[in-house]
Amino acid sequence: MQLVAVQTPAQVTERIEAEKARRIANGRVQYQQPEIVDALANKVRGDWQIAKSTKQVVTQRLVDCLERRSGEYSAQKRQEIAQTQGSGIYMQLTAAKCRAAKAYLSDLYTPSGDRPFTIKPTPIPELPPQIQQKLMAEAMAVLNQSQIEPAAVAQILEKHKERLIGELMHQAEKRAEKMADHVEDMLVEGKFRTEFDAFLDDLVTYPAAIIKGPVFANRAKIKWVEVQGQYAPQRSHEIVPEVRRVSPFDSYPSPGARAELGGHWHIEHRRFTFSELASMRGAPGYNTLAITRALHEYRQGGLHEWIWSEEEHRRLSGQNSVYGRRETIDALEWTGTMSGQMLVDWGMNPQSVPDLVNEYPVSVIVVGNFAIRALVNPDPAGKPDYFKACWENVPGSWWGRGLPEIMADCQDMCNGVARALANNLGLASGPQVWVNNAYAEDGADYQTIYPWKIWYFRTPTTNSGQQQKPMDFFQPNSHASELMEVYERFAKYADEVTGMPAFAYGSDSGAGAAKTASGLSMLLNASSKTIKSVVHNIDIHVIEPLVEKFYNHVMMTHPDNSIKGDAVAKARGSESLIHKEAAQARAQELLGILSNPVDQQIIGLDGRLELLKEVLNTGDMPVERILPSLEELAARLQPAPPEAGPGDKSEQQPQAAAA
Repeated sequence: MQLVAVQTPAQVTERIEAEKARRIANGRVQYQQPEIVDALANKVRGDWQIAKSTKQVVTQRLVDCLERRSGEYSAQKRQEIAQTQGSGIYMQLTAAKCRAAKAYLSDLYTPSGDRPFTIKPTPIPELPPQIQQKLMAEAMAVLNQSQIEPAAVAQILEKHKERLIGELMHQAEKRAEKMADHVEDMLVEGKFRTEFDAFLDDLVTYPAAIIKGPVFANRAKIKWVEVQGQYAPQRSHEIVPEVRRVSPFDSYPSPGARAELGGHWHIEHRRFTFSELASMRGAPGYNTLAITRALHEYRQGGLHEWIWSEEEHRRLSGQNSVYGRRETIDALEWTGTMSGQMLVDWGMNPQSVPDLVNEYPVSVIVVGNFAIRALVNPDPAGKPDYFKACWENVPGSWWGRGLPEIMADCQDMCNGVARALANNLGLASGPQVWVNNAYAEDGADYQTIYPWKIWYFRTPTTNSGQQQKPMDFFQPNSHASELMEVYERFAKYADEVTGMPAFAYGSDSGAGAAKTASGLSMLLNASSKTIKSVVHNIDIHVIEPLVEKFYNHVMMTHPDNSIKGDAVAKARGSESLIHKEAAQARAQELLGILSNPVDQQIIGLDGRLELLKEVLNTGDMPVERILPSLEELAARLQPAPPEAGPGDKSEQQPQAAAA
């Protein structure tokens, strides 16, 4: 019998802190040793130079999309407009479309009282071997004890088998529902809502939106405990899985990466504060010596990877101050596969990489010339933690097409027409004046005009005998009607190319058939084709693989086996395309249809209970406090034991015997 050592939480915390202190002390001692060439950092920095140079065209596209979303012209366009001394108006059609698209997607992925995903058990076509053996043993016992024919026994066994499969599926569904609740709690605590909101903002703005998870972070937790009748805060630290949105400006995929990373590497440009970097010392997977060296070398003035677009990005994002950069140190997080030999040479435990020739999925963080972390991906499938979706996919490319790029031509035409309209209206708003220089009085003001102004002229020195006007007025023509027609045509064309018509987000401009309820319903269904494609991209490329990552983490680390089981994650974004009002109306109609006695016998009370749950869920009501569970319902339906009456013979007989 093997004994298992049991430690209290305080002992575990003390042991972890002691191990962390030991690693920090070792880093201080080894800091004075000669610097060793870090092959891991050299490889990452070499890939960084390649990724940075190959992304220049994409970076220009990102800046252009952000400028269009912000309603600003590029530096070159601003210079061209300044040379003509014309209007610099920018019609923010792109910003309106982006806001409407994000609001639409946010409404789909945040349904009231429901989660954007579900976890379903895998089908069980056959019984497990141990249950089959038990079933055969029961069949043999029945044959030996009775005169039932073998054919009848086979029929009984088949029915028994179907019943067992149904019970197993019912248990698997309960486990999957518990797992879904637990994963949802992890996502909520892991900042999924705020990060996914930023992800949707990137999706409607840039050629690609990236999110990463799970990212494990050491977070402080406050727990209120009762001490001598008073509640006091107790602070502790806990490693929690989180979700983090990755800016497209900070994402540098391998030049060979396609729609998915697959076996290609990816670099994320990250920024750490000095305190964040110092707190990593002693953590599992981190090199304390490398962190110590990086802090000593880069603390004064920080460390920044120069990128030509960063200043423009900061300006458009409202981060114009350069002083904040002195408080951070840039880092490169490299994700891909490396040989076991390279990882062992860096200092990784050989037990983590038993095969030196094999390629292992790893994550490496490099600060300057120091690799401060190298971890083997714990995911059983070895898939990277980065998930990406595009508004419009480009086959074979990591970067798709952003919404501002799709409507760029319409935006440029509307801007040009709006500038021409502003210039024309400015000219046509009042008369133009010409002055004959031969009559102009020296020192008189001919540059301004106002009511009751007195104009001074002189008699010309040369008289040709023909009377001429010293000045005159003329009115420029207004072309507002023609320009507005052109503007409205291209604004309407923007609705067509983006699949986001104005009536889809509340505007009645050009609604036409949308002014009636039935017409609006048909038009909304037709206009949602583009949104359906985007939602499909998010479902299969982000929601499902991200939930699968958290599911695998729970399966490997959670001690409660009652929530575990073979299951798959399914996104529910596409299901949310049915509007909540319509879904609630359909559920209520179905509840009324199934109220007749025949249907009640078919679905039973269990089915009626599930239907009531769905109706109340769509109405955002407290289902748990209103409806009983299946167990409570079964207990209510059990017949009560009969009460003994005064004429009960079973009680009278003992009394007679006693007499």
